[in-house]
Amino acid sequence: MIKENKDMAGFRTLEIRHPAEVHVSNGQLRIEQESGIALIPLEDLTTIVCIGSGIRLSTMAMTQLADYGITLLAMNEKYHPAALVTPYEGNSRQSLVMKRQVEMGAERKSQLWQFIIRQKIKNQGRSLSILGLNGTEQVLQYLNFNIKKESDIDSIEALAAKDYFRYYYPGLNRDAEDPINSQLNYGYAVVRNAVIRSLVTSGFHPAFGIHHDNQLNAYNLADDLMEPWRPMVDIVARTHVGTSITQGEMPPASIGGGNDKSAQRRVTIPR
Repeated sequence: MIKENKDMAGFRTLEIRHPAEVHVSNGQLRIEQESGIALIPLEDLTTIVCIGSGIRLSTMAMTQLADYGITLLAMNEKYHPAALVTPYEGNSRQSLVMKRQVEMGAERKSQLWQFIIRQKIKNQGRSLSILGLNGTEQVLQYLNFNIKKESDIDSIEALAAKDYFRYYYPGLNRDAEDPINSQLNYGYAVVRNAVIRSLVTSGFHPAFGIHHDNQLNAYNLADDLMEPWRPMVDIVARTHVGTSITQGEMPPASIGGGNDKSAQRRVTIPR
């Protein structure tokens, strides 16, 4: 019998930035640091993000996190994902779901990929509008392009992205190491992890993608499905970095709480 995950209704992303001993006891995550001890119900968590050295977690604790469907994401010094731990068994019909996933035909995949990219472009236009920036009409014009073959979709996506980032942050070089790129990379990694978690708990195999097909990538499907969510990360990144971009500094971490629902979804354990 496949063991079912416990309650999957978690809503918090926990970020641990400083040395800590992490344990699980009586359905609670216990984080011990020099400044004190924090207790967080496992049922509230979806993801734990670890940044920096000196964070220790036992294999038994990892096993219990998996029982609750909680994923563990380790980030390197550049805020790029270095390791990801997900539950091994995510759904009681896992084999059936994976079989149908693998058998999906090329035409259906092409239709789904077109739908995904169209939604991404719509969200890019909406992102510029929400941020009060120009370029919405310029980006949305790509939705009117005639698509005759799958390669057309990639071309349209690339053209839309070029115009989008030109308005989003003039002069931005996505290959550069700077505060805005650090924010974007971090946000994309967290969203990607959330998508991977949802796929695993739904019985899908994240390696078998709709469009992405890199044999060295264990999360092709997640990379497909996260595309429409990228502009939402862009909004948060540009809003939160603010004047820190010109100062060359990362914005300070904060503790989620109060009545701000967006803040409640992320808990940062301070020093």
